[in-house]
Amino acid sequence: MKNIFVTALFIAFTCVAAAAQTVYSSTKGEKYHTADCKLSGEASPIKLADAKKNGKNACGVCKPDEWVKAKLNLCEGKTKDGTRCKRMTANKNKKCYQHQSK
Repeated sequence: MKNIFVTALFIAFTCVAAAAQTVYSSTKGEKYHTADCKLSGEASPIKLADAKKNGKNACGVCKPDEWVKAKLNLCEGKTKDGTRCKRMTANKNKKCYQHQSK
């Protein structure tokens, strides 16, 4: 019985996390993106549930629907003015695409 309760609680938490996830999309765009997607352009933050309700689809490059399953970290990179980057990343080195070693 306890295993069923724990499983149900996990599924409920996952559903709530997915609905509350913030993705990025422009008003004219047909796709939504993660914060560090190179295709997001001038996108604004929007809740995943709202993006889906507006008929937008997930970006095929950054795959934001899979990020619900991934553990996200704040990028450890520094901006030009010396402040910490505000992008989230699932990379093991904890750096977004802009701060990856080249």
